[in-house]
Amino acid sequence: MMIQIAALMVLLIIAIEDIKSMSISSWKIWILAALSVGSAAFEIVAGADDIERAAVALLPGVVLIVLYYVTGKQIGLGDGMVTLCMGPAFGIERVALGITVAFFVSGLFSLVIIAALRGRRKKSYPFIPFIAAGMVVATVAQI
Repeated sequence: MMIQIAALMVLLIIAIEDIKSMSISSWKIWILAALSVGSAAFEIVAGADDIERAAVALLPGVVLIVLYYVTGKQIGLGDGMVTLCMGPAFGIERVALGITVAFFVSGLFSLVIIAALRGRRKKSYPFIPFIAAGMVVATVAQI
């Protein structure tokens, strides 16, 4: 659980960077990946998890990376990379719940921006802060 909390802290740092600059440093993704792989390896060695579950947990990230290419880069590659990195540490159930919450909250945010503040429909907003919020909700919900 401590590694997962550390991964959430790195995710929050990445989210703040994404809000400020609409880009993220690759070394922060590498830190998140190292924490996630380390957590999964520990769980596998301890017998609490198996390699197949860790591999399946990569699917939400793979889907977002595929969407990056399919949608003409409407979803950032960093969003997919961050989600991919979280998979082994958190598991498919928690990552799927976190991403679902992220899409729901970002949709509500977009509706508020468009309706109340007369925002432009083509303006882009960072998605990683929503992923971070979704992952926190998913982690708290599973405790």
